[in-house]
Amino acid sequence: MFTKKFEKILRITWFIVAFFLTIYLGYAMWKDNAEPLPHILIFTVTALLGYVCVNVLVYRSPIVSNLLGMSANIGEIYTHLLFGNVGMACSNLYYFMTHVFGLILWTKKKNQDQEGKIKVSKMNQKALICTILFCIIGIILMFFLGDYFFKKDSSPYILLLNCIAFMIGVSAQFTMIMRQPFSWVLWSISNLVWLSLNLISHNYIFAVQSILYEINALVGIYKWYTDSDN
Repeated sequence: MFTKKFEKILRITWFIVAFFLTIYLGYAMWKDNAEPLPHILIFTVTALLGYVCVNVLVYRSPIVSNLLGMSANIGEIYTHLLFGNVGMACSNLYYFMTHVFGLILWTKKKNQDQEGKIKVSKMNQKALICTILFCIIGIILMFFLGDYFFKKDSSPYILLLNCIAFMIGVSAQFTMIMRQPFSWVLWSISNLVWLSLNLISHNYIFAVQSILYEINALVGIYKWYTDSDN
């Protein structure tokens, strides 16, 4: 079992690595003129907001996590559309909407423990149905509008990976908002798909983010399942 001291050291080390890697990659992009400076600033700030968000989510923060999540989602939607990953952009649109719902749901006293952290809970059938419908509609739109969103010379596997990223990401977000430990298992799978897409589209800041998110997801699996047992 992790001690509180070890967890604190792990969180600080993880964020320091994330911070300096993001700054370095942003500087490298600027130096190589890979993207306009405003774009690089958006990528960098968005990635840093995302790091703080997922870190506090692991430790079940009801307010800060959702506010940071919404802030990061705005930048992520723009970034993923810029790199042609519409499935990931649609996922972030869903994340933004559910963070609003999460902010309302998680701040209710009945959903918090004595320390003010969110409790682990059961599935909500209505929300599950809405999530499934959102997945179906999103995949249909990506299928029929694929030629508009993706380059004509792109591999069909790009569209397939975007559809997979969308389905897993939406499912992970839903189960997390519903306070399910299994959400972190889905996030772990999602991060691997997002890593592939980010590497293919040469979005290296977000590729590194996917790797660091994977580490955070593994910690989340341990923490949330341990907390649910307690």
